[in-house]
Amino acid sequence: MTWRKRVAAFAIVGAVTVLIAGIAVTAVEFYLRARLAQSLYAEARRRPPHPFLQVLASGQVPTNAAGFRGDPVTEKKAPGTYRIFTLGGSTTLGVANPYEESYPARLQALLRQRYPDIVIEVQNAGVAWYSTAHILVNYELRVRRYDPDLVIVFEAINDLYRGFSAPWWTSGPFKPDYSHFLGPYARFLGPDLDTVTAVQRPLGSEWLLWRNLKRRFGMDPTPYDQHAPNVASVTARLQPRPVTEFRSLPSFKAYYERLVRNILADGHRLVVASQPFLYASGLPDAERGLLYYPQIFCAEDGYYPAIDSMVSGMRQYNATARAVASAAGVPFLDFEAAVPKKAEYFSDDVHLTAAGNDILARRAFEWIVAEGLLESRRPRRP
Repeated sequence: MTWRKRVAAFAIVGAVTVLIAGIAVTAVEFYLRARLAQSLYAEARRRPPHPFLQVLASGQVPTNAAGFRGDPVTEKKAPGTYRIFTLGGSTTLGVANPYEESYPARLQALLRQRYPDIVIEVQNAGVAWYSTAHILVNYELRVRRYDPDLVIVFEAINDLYRGFSAPWWTSGPFKPDYSHFLGPYARFLGPDLDTVTAVQRPLGSEWLLWRNLKRRFGMDPTPYDQHAPNVASVTARLQPRPVTEFRSLPSFKAYYERLVRNILADGHRLVVASQPFLYASGLPDAERGLLYYPQIFCAEDGYYPAIDSMVSGMRQYNATARAVASAAGVPFLDFEAAVPKKAEYFSDDVHLTAAGNDILARRAFEWIVAEGLLESRRPRRP
């Protein structure tokens, strides 16, 4: 065989090998994308999204038949029952806590111990991801028909981070109605969002096969993993910067005002509270290592808010909640000031440990006792 024929033979074999390898890699890529799609379809079937509320508590923790975290409840209250509903996000729901360690459950236990002769119900209507916009709809569609005697509400962080447009959670720039923020359903847009970049990548710009290999060998972080090593990898790809203007603050105020008006118009007692947070200047390493919201939820254009900015932001949102309560003549409890900024009380930026939840429960309990809300419910003794 002449050298020309040998070269031609090698060229043909090489081309066929490359072709077969390309077909194999493409087949694996299509398989990975189909598997990812099927997993999302299965998740949507297992936890169907509410058309107006996205996720519900029943998809996050065990709940009663009504979808609230608490004892079984009926719409019509039994005579003499004092019913409390707590509204908020995952920090109210207590996704990081067993039921008995959530603040509404602790509040119920304290009240029942103090008033054993009164039927007391505390229903936890908090839901992870819920902003004040969600809480407003949640109250209107799911809570108000249960005729609560008292409503306790706090939220701030979920509205704050909706003022940003992290490309892996959103469909575009900030919108005042929060419609840009898809949150738990962002991955329905496709696998191109599952990567830490400053902008969304067109579908197909990075193959899942290559991304999975990089992730397996620790070369590529994901924005959907809040464990410390992954958060550290995400943080390494971003830069902190000061943020002074929080775009969602006007929306937060408007939704909160509407929520307060609607609850009061229905004739229910209401307490508004501030949201505790771990952010502070000069945090020790133990506390700083728990933080991930700025990098995971607030990243934009390759930057995330510095800790001092998060301190300022949370203070602005809590101050707005206080102002809304004051304007409506509603009591305000400063939960934020009551919880020390230590790892003993926080499991991350805003979620509380059992010790932290106990502080909230006792603060609410002490206010209820001081106001004498249940004294008139006690049976009269001869």
